Amino acid sequence: MHSAASGVQLRRTNGAALGAPRELPPPHGGRHPCDGMTDLDPLKLVVVDDDADVRRALRRLLRSMGHDVRVFASAEDYEACPAAADCLIVDLRLPGLNGLELQERLRLRGSSIPIVFITGDGLPSPGDVMARTGTPSLDKPFDDSELIAAITRATATEHDHSRERH
Repeated sequence: MHSAASGVQLRRTNGAALGAPRELPPPHGGRHPCDGMTDLDPLKLVVVDDDADVRRALRRLLRSMGHDVRVFASAEDYEACPAAADCLIVDLRLPGLNGLELQERLRLRGSSIPIVFITGDGLPSPGDVMARTGTPSLDKPFDDSELIAAITRATATEHDHSRERH
């Protein structure tokens, strides 16, 4: 899938990378990045992006994997009607309240929802965001396996932090 207007490209990898629900585990007990993303273990995901093509592409991709997906055109729309989520996928460069500002506001309210940042212009670069916030970040275009790996990292990191708090 490619959206010329948004510069986002989501490519399907082979079926094994999509985490088919009855897929055999990797040999030697290895973990596949899609292990937590199968139809047997659906996640509630929220996409916040001002580009309608990006929202549509991500909703279609993630729903095809069996996940419950809600989309919002802005951080303000999300804040006005926050949806329960296992992970937020947020554009860094939103008009109005940007992705980093949304993350900070959620943290100040005590939210521990994991976030994956996406950006199409490279400012700030995903590496800078990751170093600054520890939040998985992807530069557009990205493929589905990169997105899955980022969501898996985000949710695993939050799971590890919640264990440390208890």
